[in-house]
Amino acid sequence: MKWQRWVMVTITLMGLATPVMGKESACPPSEEIKARLEPLAAQIARWDEAYYQHGERLVADGVHDQAQTRLAYWRSCLGQTSPAVALSGGEQRHAIAQTGLNKLPDRAAVERWIEALPPGPLWVQPKVDGVAVTLVYEHGVLVEATSRGDGLTGQDWLAGVIGIEAIPERLEGPSPERVVVQGELYLKRSDHVQQRDGTAGARSRVAGLMQRQNPDEQTRARIGFFAWALPDGPATLAERHRKLSDWGFMDPQRWSKPVHTIDDVAHWRDYWYRNKLPFASDGVVIKRDVQPPGRLWRNTPPEESVAWKYPAVATLAEVRDVDFSIGRTGRITPVLELEPVTLGDRTVRRVSAGSMARWRKADIRPGDQVMVSLAGLTIPRFDEVVVRNAQRVPMDVPDPDAFNALSCLELTPGCRDQFLARLEYLSSRNGLDMHGIGEGTWKRLIDAEMITSLLDWRDLPRATLRSLSGVGDIRAARWRTAFDQAGRQSLQRWLMALEPAHARFYASQPKVVFRSADSLNHIVFMRSLKNADWQAIPGLNSADVATLEAFWHNETVQALLDEWVDKTEPWTREDEAGNSQG
Repeated sequence: MKWQRWVMVTITLMGLATPVMGKESACPPSEEIKARLEPLAAQIARWDEAYYQHGERLVADGVHDQAQTRLAYWRSCLGQTSPAVALSGGEQRHAIAQTGLNKLPDRAAVERWIEALPPGPLWVQPKVDGVAVTLVYEHGVLVEATSRGDGLTGQDWLAGVIGIEAIPERLEGPSPERVVVQGELYLKRSDHVQQRDGTAGARSRVAGLMQRQNPDEQTRARIGFFAWALPDGPATLAERHRKLSDWGFMDPQRWSKPVHTIDDVAHWRDYWYRNKLPFASDGVVIKRDVQPPGRLWRNTPPEESVAWKYPAVATLAEVRDVDFSIGRTGRITPVLELEPVTLGDRTVRRVSAGSMARWRKADIRPGDQVMVSLAGLTIPRFDEVVVRNAQRVPMDVPDPDAFNALSCLELTPGCRDQFLARLEYLSSRNGLDMHGIGEGTWKRLIDAEMITSLLDWRDLPRATLRSLSGVGDIRAARWRTAFDQAGRQSLQRWLMALEPAHARFYASQPKVVFRSADSLNHIVFMRSLKNADWQAIPGLNSADVATLEAFWHNETVQALLDEWVDKTEPWTREDEAGNSQG
């Protein structure tokens, strides 16, 4: 039944109008919300003042939109409504409310919306990135222009729009006694490609131009107008487009395409994103052909139209936690665990904060609102803290002085992360190239207390591996084969797997080879490297020299090398004969 389908649409839009705050979209505790709500509202107010009063764009549109959505969500959690905007000097009420649009997050959501609609034609248009305005004509003459404001009231922009070529001061041909037209003022662009050029602050620049009391002719010539609504026009969108065209507005039919399926919508979204347009756009708008009359419009998103934005390159994200990742060399990298956000049409849950120094300077804590963007349109990155959580959550921060290139060569308390990173490198292609062995494997072996040394894997029987939950005979055999093949690698390969600086040493010393009939010769070779004059070796930089000197004087390293030599067959190939150098 139709009413059931409309209920489905309404529920869908209600759910999509709020950010995901957890697996079950449950509201956070009220005390947490109260501590975060006012700082976020104050930040949004600062952005809005700069944008609407001074034409300054202080934050990316996606971040601003996400902040507003999050604020509305928190207020709804507390049972609050958004405060009404008081009418002040220079403002006036809209003849018909500006509705805004629900923004669907992805293709699947758009498809669900389409499937829930009653049967009938659909249209798609580019979502022009500008500032909305309501025009009022009486007896065919333009008498009023109101900026969007809060959807019910806005600023009087009549003086600013008079003289804009795309806005007729008098309607062409016959018209009703009163005509209301809604649309978008935009900055004209030449051969603008959204994917390449982005919005480049187009919206704020238009807002800034409209703040001028008496825009000159040159300023007006830079502004276009996209008419996207005729609230009291004919019954269907197609007829309204024709009527707007007859009255002298830029032909909406040129930018309105009939669609039937999600594939049609996706096609035009991708096309307008990658091809030339005369304006910046930030997505597409999908509309039903049948639109309700203007008397039913409210300053809330309608059910008959939705927006599907282009892939976001910046957004606002809430920090769930801060994880301190310790790498093989002991470098500590703070990683922000985020409430899931969409960037570039994919979900982002983690982002690096860079270095410990940057994290300390930014002082990022759980509950903070941070700006996240895409570097090179692919890699998520942390940009800045936008709003701080008033409740500063204490953090268990690892001591940078406790970790270095030679720490955690064994699994001791506090060493799990770095020890695991060492094992991962050891099994990688740059290390011993253990096929099928990666982070997941090492975690299972560590959790089962089967590995506490970097060489314990050499002695793990196949039956012991098979005893692990979920590891059958075939997988155990594969692991054992990978371990056996790695254990037959040369001492040179083992050294490079333990410390990559050896790769540069051997590259600079191509004649350095191994000769050994027994483990004693290997020990002699290692002792010679221990006492080598590393600074005198060409091809090594100062960092490599310091790393290799420290490496060869470390007792745990020496023990690992001795153990490797004791368990490895000597080399007998002629081309490995020769005297060791060092």
